[in-house]
Amino acid sequence: MTESTLHLIRLALDRRELSRVGARHHLPSGVDEGYLIHAGLSQLFAHSSDKAEIPLHSFVVDPQVGHDDSATLMLLAYSDCDEADLQDRMVSEHRQLVRHCASRPMPTLQTGTRAGYRLRACPIVRTRRPGLGEDAERQGKRRKSRELDAWLAHRLPEWSAEPPRGESAPFERSGAEWTERQEVYGAWLARELERDGAASMEEAARMESFQRALVYRRGRGKGHRMTRPDVVLEGMLMVQDEGSFRTLLRRGIGRHRAFGFGMLLLRAP
Repeated sequence: MTESTLHLIRLALDRRELSRVGARHHLPSGVDEGYLIHAGLSQLFAHSSDKAEIPLHSFVVDPQVGHDDSATLMLLAYSDCDEADLQDRMVSEHRQLVRHCASRPMPTLQTGTRAGYRLRACPIVRTRRPGLGEDAERQGKRRKSRELDAWLAHRLPEWSAEPPRGESAPFERSGAEWTERQEVYGAWLARELERDGAASMEEAARMESFQRALVYRRGRGKGHRMTRPDVVLEGMLMVQDEGSFRTLLRRGIGRHRAFGFGMLLLRAP
């Protein structure tokens, strides 16, 4: 394997400083962790411009580290910068947000390489189907596309655009809905991996966790909360084109990549 310019970053953030970021930005109490991290990174890398360019392609809270440390939040991220470059880009007055920064170059996975993966994803699709409770005929051609849970989009045809009552209720891990969601989200992931011939799935994806996450986003100067699927998928993949796969790692998978979703973590098979 030859090394590329892509780096895996480990970034330890101070939780108390993150809370102060939320206060300075007048974020509502209980704002989701992904949005708070995004706000902190924007401040950390904001120089003279109004809009910061965060030099991280995607990030995820490390699932193995930091949960027993209430003072530290450990991130994993991909970046074209190494740790020295990132340190140079940090705004000095906000460096207290960072407790530790380290990097290592990612190897280029050649065509035919098999690798295990773990992905925290927000599996949503764009659709022009009428919104739940909307009158499709009244909406007509003016109906705009919107984000919809991939599983909900899969079920809508049989529901005539209106889900049955109890759709938001909890369900058992071993039950029929868990199995169906796992299949639908796995098919969604397979399509994402196959974009530009990057990779293929070697086995059906396993859904390791699922929750309906209440997330906060700002748009047009106003903030609003919305519910999105928050899913962790694991499995095996095979690289089909090393250049396209490297692009996939940089781009990330799915929506809300700036808020802790979409980073494809890899491990040896």
